Amino acid sequence: MSILRQLLLSVTIAIGVILLGTLALSVNAAREYLSGQLQVQSTDASVSLALSLSQPANNDPVLQELLVSALFDGGHFSLVRLSDPEGKVLIERRSTATAASVPGWFRTLAPLASGTASHAVSDGWRQIGEVTLVANDAYAWEALWRSSLKMVALVVGAGVLWALFAFALVRWIKNRLLREISEHVRSIGQSTPPQQVEARVPELSGVVQALNQTRERVYASVEEQNAQIESLKLELNQDPVTGLPNRKYFVNEFRRALEAPAPADSGRGGETGGHVLVLRQRDLADLNRHMPREFIDQWLRAVCERVQASLASLNAGSALLARLNGSDFALLLPRCAAPQAMMIAERVRTDLHASRIPVGEGHLCRWAQAMTDYGAGSQAGPVLSRLDFGLMRAESAGNDQVVILGATDTQSPSEAGEQAWKQAIQSALEENRYELATEALTSANGGLVRTEAMLMLRTAADQMPIPATLFIPPAVRLDLVADCDLQAVALGLQWLAANEGELAVRVALPSLRGQKFFRQLALLLTEKRPLAPRLFLEIDAHGLVECHEQIATLARVVSEFGAHIGVRRLAQQFGAVAQLHTLPLSYVKLGGGFVGGMSQSPGSQQLTASVLQTARALNIAVYAEDVPDAETQRILAGLGINVMRGPGVRPQGRQG
Repeated sequence: MSILRQLLLSVTIAIGVILLGTLALSVNAAREYLSGQLQVQSTDASVSLALSLSQPANNDPVLQELLVSALFDGGHFSLVRLSDPEGKVLIERRSTATAASVPGWFRTLAPLASGTASHAVSDGWRQIGEVTLVANDAYAWEALWRSSLKMVALVVGAGVLWALFAFALVRWIKNRLLREISEHVRSIGQSTPPQQVEARVPELSGVVQALNQTRERVYASVEEQNAQIESLKLELNQDPVTGLPNRKYFVNEFRRALEAPAPADSGRGGETGGHVLVLRQRDLADLNRHMPREFIDQWLRAVCERVQASLASLNAGSALLARLNGSDFALLLPRCAAPQAMMIAERVRTDLHASRIPVGEGHLCRWAQAMTDYGAGSQAGPVLSRLDFGLMRAESAGNDQVVILGATDTQSPSEAGEQAWKQAIQSALEENRYELATEALTSANGGLVRTEAMLMLRTAADQMPIPATLFIPPAVRLDLVADCDLQAVALGLQWLAANEGELAVRVALPSLRGQKFFRQLALLLTEKRPLAPRLFLEIDAHGLVECHEQIATLARVVSEFGAHIGVRRLAQQFGAVAQLHTLPLSYVKLGGGFVGGMSQSPGSQQLTASVLQTARALNIAVYAEDVPDAETQRILAGLGINVMRGPGVRPQGRQG
């Protein structure tokens, strides 16, 4: 309770006690006065009646009774009695009438004296009797009750008036005193220069003077702090190493771009959205371990300066390059059309590729890049989550190509970020909610070559499973990819135990980085040794160049149990062709744009023939994927490839 309310409550209680005390004293004084009057009335009447009865002429009993009745009939007495000297009642008149309008509780609280009076009746010197009178108090009760009601009404009226006064006083204090103080206090800290304010209420002159002094000191302190803030703002919004804007500044600018109104020419082809490109230096931690920190910082500054120079040469003046964290950079391209954004992204990719430096055992550092567009109504969070998902895919791809993401690349749970992926992947491992999706690989004449399997993640029983192409990239980021691949091998062995034929299972290259994977793989193959000769582990062709030692270790492990190794996407890494003779491979796959453009590129046909010659010399089968049309199928068949897959593949005898 506030001090003001406590003060008013205490004063109200005091006034209430005073009013109630006054009421009690007044009622008591009236009661004593009326009691005294009743006693005087009884005494005077008893003396008068005794004198009348003492006259010799009134000694007749009939006259005595007449005098007693006359006095009683006046209604002022409730008892008139004449008794002899021995106390025997000679004449008595009594009335039991009371004041009916007076409540009983009032009689109990304020009792009146009975008003009894006695006087002797004599004949000369001889006493002949005694007169006793009791005054009738009905009128006194009614008078006391009426006066009490009037006093109560007076007290209640006074209380109501005090309540109204107290309410008005509180409102006046709040509206006048407290409001004035509040206005002065709120004016403290305003950016405008302080002005001296005079107190409108004399009692507040000291307080207002103190507030004026405080306002001046606060204004001086605020000015000093603003100067410091201005000097630190650039430092807070810039990366200290590269001088680029930091993540906070970039996110604010990105949100401002999302909220920017459409230009006046947006209805005639003007761009209302834009693109965002994110870059991740995948080997920054290894670079910092193998090289001095100062050298790495200088290299990053040089890379950023080169990218900014390229942006300037492409007239991308509105582009914003920022550093999100240690290894991640972002390029905001507001109101940038898709063709121009692709050109900028390719130019940035070329700059990053040319700026690579050795890391570890002589390999060049790698960049991962992802780009997406945004438009009216987009939110910063989903766009950045989509880009993070694209970076995961770029890291898993094993090349430096830019991953292009659209608005539909927001499958759950990737939108929730890495934490949601981690929970989904780990819970599926603990609850065995992985399964295999199989597809038959057939030859040109329709014969079954083998079955190929893809690991699927089922987040819930009532939801569609998620293919490995979506959850393996975040598994790589979360260091859970080896567990996923071991789960795929275990499920593949279970499939072989229940089915005939051979099965190919994909293995991600990051799984080969640790010895734990090889130990667990050896245990799985040991338990199912009879099934191992029908198992094929398929790896990416980039691994033959980037992690040849790990793949050689994998080849030794699987060869010990009779299992096999296959290579996919050889066309995207022709440097792996030179490594084919170093590993016991069973097959290689060609695909992608290399196969897609074969019908218009004689050079691609010659290169394919060279790969076929090398593979056949090593007893390695060659398959083709992503065959776009019947013409490409005919060319591949002419080169001796009879295992093909793609939208243009038709069984023999139906080609047209």
